[in-house]
Amino acid sequence: MTEPSTPGGDQDFQPRFDIAPGSGQQPATVRAAGDIDLTSAPQFQAALTQVAATASEVTADLTGVTYCDSAAIHVLFTVAESSRLTVIIPASGPVTTMLKITGLDQVATVTTAG
Repeated sequence: MTEPSTPGGDQDFQPRFDIAPGSGQQPATVRAAGDIDLTSAPQFQAALTQVAATASEVTADLTGVTYCDSAAIHVLFTVAESSRLTVIIPASGPVTTMLKITGLDQVATVTTAG
């Protein structure tokens, strides 16, 4: 028996981390998409660390993230210890719920999009 196909398939969940350098008043941004878990958290941290190395202010745009676990949360807390971190999350959904219960808003600026 085969699984029904869905638009995008498993590609929707594959992690992707795009870096947009800061310009003018805009901070450098890491736009994350897909699932961030124990397997992809090192890539997420590497992207944020790369941005933080050249900017005092870092934005992590998580509006395209479909799932995150404690490994992703740990990365965000680690970056917030050494950089001014802003995290953009969707207005609702599992990622938003996870981030709201962690207390990340106590060490970083957390804003909602949409």
